[in-house]
Amino acid sequence: MALRRLGMLNPNKTLFLLCDVQEKFRFMNQFADFAKNVNKLVSFSKIFDIPLIVTEQNSAKLGKTISDFDIGHAKGVFDKTKFSMCIPEVQQLLGDYKDVESVVLFGIESHICVEQTALDLLATDKYSVHIVADCVLSRTLTDRVMALDRMRSLGCFITTYENVIFKLMKDKNHPKFNDVRKLVAETSCDTGLFPTSSKL
Repeated sequence: MALRRLGMLNPNKTLFLLCDVQEKFRFMNQFADFAKNVNKLVSFSKIFDIPLIVTEQNSAKLGKTISDFDIGHAKGVFDKTKFSMCIPEVQQLLGDYKDVESVVLFGIESHICVEQTALDLLATDKYSVHIVADCVLSRTLTDRVMALDRMRSLGCFITTYENVIFKLMKDKNHPKFNDVRKLVAETSCDTGLFPTSSKL
């Protein structure tokens, strides 16, 4: 429990939630770079056998999860109308992973579905919640930044996909290090959270 409060991640006690990264959202600013970052976490979950749960918001209108991702290993892909991912089907699946202490949450939109999912997870008092800042997106930067600030103040750990990957891998001598190294060989794509001007 103490390690959970410090934001540490144990691969045997961690689960990934991918929230609503669907075809109709491709219009968003920074979407292509965001999707590249997300794809690295999705791929990592397969390499490391981290349970992955996926939701799709009103998929009849907004489309399925983008084809860029291979989510064939996901433990479940669930359609929903509720903004939070914590629908009964997801809650039941979460309950099957009784050893899970940490949830890594990423997707769309930061200030709506991601934030409401984080609130529901925190309310259970069962999990530390890690929000991957370079793997969440909103239509506006203001909403994204404010959502990250609110979620931090509520007790979420605000992190990046590389931070998550290396916390879970822990050691260069891990047998899957070479597979993972291919994912992080190229640095995180800029998703617009911070100014890139050399004057700053």
